[in-house]
Amino acid sequence: MKRRSVFLVLFPLFFANGADLGADTSLEELRQRCEAAREAKLAPLRGQAIEDCVSRPRSTRTRAQCEELYRDFGQGGGTVGGAFRAPMFIDVPECQQYLAEQDRQSRARSGGSRR
Repeated sequence: MKRRSVFLVLFPLFFANGADLGADTSLEELRQRCEAAREAKLAPLRGQAIEDCVSRPRSTRTRAQCEELYRDFGQGGGTVGGAFRAPMFIDVPECQQYLAEQDRQSRARSGGSRR
């Protein structure tokens, strides 16, 4: 009898988490599409920055050092002065779709609406 009670309590919780997992998987797919679209636009710019780094007059950096220096080119983040630099190409349609869905799911989980 005790086993059945535990099963009846845990069984609905398992499916509730499974429903959430499906939503997160969809969000993960959208994130991957966004990153792929951004990378397609960033790759040529990153390559040019690396070439410029290597070919600068009086540059002592090797290609490997320049690649390491620009490995996160376009990703955004904090600056030396403490400001925030937004990621490049976050405005591509795939990323706008991802951000909208992320916001929608966040509002649905919190149960409220933002104004």
